[in-house]
Amino acid sequence: MTPYEYHNDQLGVQARVLIEGRDADDNSLRLIGTRGLQHRIENNYIKRLRAQGPNTPTLVKWDTLPRDWQKLLVETFGEPQRQVRQSLFEKHYSRDSRAIEFYTNYQLTDGKLLPDDVIDEYTLNASVLNTVERIYTKRYELRKSLRGGVADVWTTVTNECNRFRDIQSHTLPANAAALRRKLKDYKKEGYSALIHGNFCNKSALKVDETVMNLLNSMFAHQSYKPTATEIARQYEGFLSGYVDVIDNKWGEIFDSKEFPKLSQATITNYLAKWTNKAGTHTLRSGDRQLWMQKFKPYHSMKMPEFAGSIISVDDRQPPFWYEKGKRVWMYGAVDLGSAAITCWVFGKTKESLILEFYRQMVRNYTEWGLSLPYELEGEMSGNSVFLNTFLQEGSMFQKTHIAANAAREKRVEPYWKPLRYKKEKKRYGWIARPNALSEPNQAGPGKHVILSYDRIVEECLIDIEEWNNDEHPVIKGKTCWEVLLEMQHPNITPTNWRAFLPSLGFKTQTSCNTGIIKLNNTECLLGENGQIAFSDRLISLMAQVEGKDLDIYWLDGNDGKVLKALVYLRGTDRCICEAVSKPVYHRARLEQTETDLEARELMSKYVASVNGFINTKRKSIEPVTVIDNIPTTLNNKFKISGLRRTVTERIVPVEVLDNPDLNDDDLNFISTPFNKGLYDTF
Repeated sequence: MTPYEYHNDQLGVQARVLIEGRDADDNSLRLIGTRGLQHRIENNYIKRLRAQGPNTPTLVKWDTLPRDWQKLLVETFGEPQRQVRQSLFEKHYSRDSRAIEFYTNYQLTDGKLLPDDVIDEYTLNASVLNTVERIYTKRYELRKSLRGGVADVWTTVTNECNRFRDIQSHTLPANAAALRRKLKDYKKEGYSALIHGNFCNKSALKVDETVMNLLNSMFAHQSYKPTATEIARQYEGFLSGYVDVIDNKWGEIFDSKEFPKLSQATITNYLAKWTNKAGTHTLRSGDRQLWMQKFKPYHSMKMPEFAGSIISVDDRQPPFWYEKGKRVWMYGAVDLGSAAITCWVFGKTKESLILEFYRQMVRNYTEWGLSLPYELEGEMSGNSVFLNTFLQEGSMFQKTHIAANAAREKRVEPYWKPLRYKKEKKRYGWIARPNALSEPNQAGPGKHVILSYDRIVEECLIDIEEWNNDEHPVIKGKTCWEVLLEMQHPNITPTNWRAFLPSLGFKTQTSCNTGIIKLNNTECLLGENGQIAFSDRLISLMAQVEGKDLDIYWLDGNDGKVLKALVYLRGTDRCICEAVSKPVYHRARLEQTETDLEARELMSKYVASVNGFINTKRKSIEPVTVIDNIPTTLNNKFKISGLRRTVTERIVPVEVLDNPDLNDDDLNFISTPFNKGLYDTF
């Protein structure tokens, strides 16, 4: 690290290599304190070129430092490099990389390339002409903005171009008019305008874009894969009129008179260039993996430091036969931080595994008390149909990387190799790869044996168990399983069941009665976040689902019990709550355990919440008398004599007076004779 810097063309020294204190550099000479330096700057003993800012140290002028300081700086950091003032032409000069490519690939009539020294000369001339055009435009616009004359601008630029010859020995004309003509031709014809006649400027064979496209199309779009030599023979036949080449897009036959004669070496060399192979081999290749190894660059990434940050998934076939020529399919996941295999499913077809694989992953992580991994990487095959459902970013995983047939982009594949050769190879019935290069991995004597499907799966599970109990490849003294549990990333997002369970889980139609939901021959209560709801929250949920038809999206655990169940109103995407397993306890009190007592308490609290609401609601209803005088017949014209009729009297509220203090003597008693009428007598 050098402490010297130029600021506004003035040499400066970073103050942090001079001072002592907390702002000092580790290599500071500690010649003065921070306050002392500030005092000298304020009194103009030392000049400050730049004030301190974020990631920018204070810069002081070299010439204003004491000579003994300068001597110590030179002894410690060396002599400061003196800055050479650059002209405007130098500042805007840059080497033209496209010119290098053009002249490097330029071919003469005999198929030869330009000499290296000529390529350098032409590249330099093209680069200088580019600078001439830029400088002329800048000076012309500056003169116009200042309302000055522009007649001598070209002369000024020509002089600058000639002075630049002392720095870069270009061979452009020194005369202003000749230089202008050269620039005009260059802008019109491009790089070929600079090629001297001695190198066939007029007669040189230039493989232009039309010829390029024709050769590439002939090489890439035939019913078989021709060699470059065959293309040269066909091209010669095309020029002679024996071969017709048709443009499939427009349906026209290419005119051979418009194409130059090319030697076999020219065509072979041209088709062998990477710029052409990158396109033609892409169209001709049937092995994507081999093509990517040749043409596609790849990233180099560090391995995760935490478990749960990312998992890599892929399918494989353990090398054993359960029938002749048939092998079991396995879909597995490896946590890249812990190297533990965290999910596995087996089957006889690959297509039947994918959906069950992700269900099993949820079961495993939930049983282990872990959140689902933050990121997933896998292949496009089999996963693409789920990219808009549970594999959508933010659902099961916060990030997903699904690549199409790209082995390098799935880190899981290197883990399958040691599983095959360090674990499975030791088992009976192991099948070697037919083209294995290593002798220990080649097939041994004897025929392939056939094992039962169940045995293959069981032994694969034993291998996975041993794998997870092996020592971690980086963290010594801990197994892969221990690293998985103990080194989870602290910022992993909790499992978002609602985001993926409707598309990943199972669906059951049911209803809610008295706050109880029947699901899979079991009973569930209303709840949230895995807990039973009580009090006002329970009443709020019952108001939405009680007596309603429901859709339950659920997933079972490894023990067969419901792991998680979400309650939706029938036919909608509205999630109301969770269905939580109903607590069950022993009826006989003598047999009740602590778990039974807790279950009874939960259920009693649930029932009390409902009963409490019912009682509160009952007490809030005021009593009323309803008198219904609505006629029940059309009229009352027909009557039966002697029939007693119920007469409904309207009760009119009357004022109730306070009872005065009266004596019996003050009351007038009224006697009513009791005489029966004829109706009562008979």
